Amino acid sequence: MTKSTIGFTIKIKRKVLSAVLIITFLVFIATTAYLFLIPTVDNNIRKDRIIAIYNSLNLDEQKYLIQKQSIFGVKKFYSYDTSRTHASMKEYIRGANVDTTVAELKQALASAGFTFYENPYPESSTQYLHYKSAKNEYIHITVSSKLRDDAFFNSSYMNQSPVYSDFESMANSGPSDVIINVNLDDNNS
Repeated sequence: MTKSTIGFTIKIKRKVLSAVLIITFLVFIATTAYLFLIPTVDNNIRKDRIIAIYNSLNLDEQKYLIQKQSIFGVKKFYSYDTSRTHASMKEYIRGANVDTTVAELKQALASAGFTFYENPYPESSTQYLHYKSAKNEYIHITVSSKLRDDAFFNSSYMNQSPVYSDFESMANSGPSDVIINVNLDDNNS
């Protein structure tokens, strides 16, 4: 090999090495984007959809006072059943009795395009109503008497035996505790 051929070979090796380094760097960037950026964007899209569902109910913020909420876009699977996911949740207090609150929520859900799906516990003094949209999005509504709930749990906290007949007479009393769960994946709360 001549000196010029050796120099040419070294230049080619440098170019090939540079190209390999650039390709490696680009693959690293693409992998990082795929693993971190795309799921974040997807989670934000899911979270935005959940927020849009809550907003579509058009609940009066003066009447429905938020007590706590947990809204997330990440699919949170149950530890014991990975085919089921947790729902986002908002808990409110409504200054009306249970029947009035349930009637308002039924109207809001119908206006938002949700149809009644099931009432899993029809004999319960707490109202459990499940709704579904045409896009297979689920809303679970739980409405109970705050007065009844507080009396029941307070007697328990005070180590007193609850007298169920006392609590049943308060089943429709206001104000109402309202929990609204939204799940984009399945009919679980």
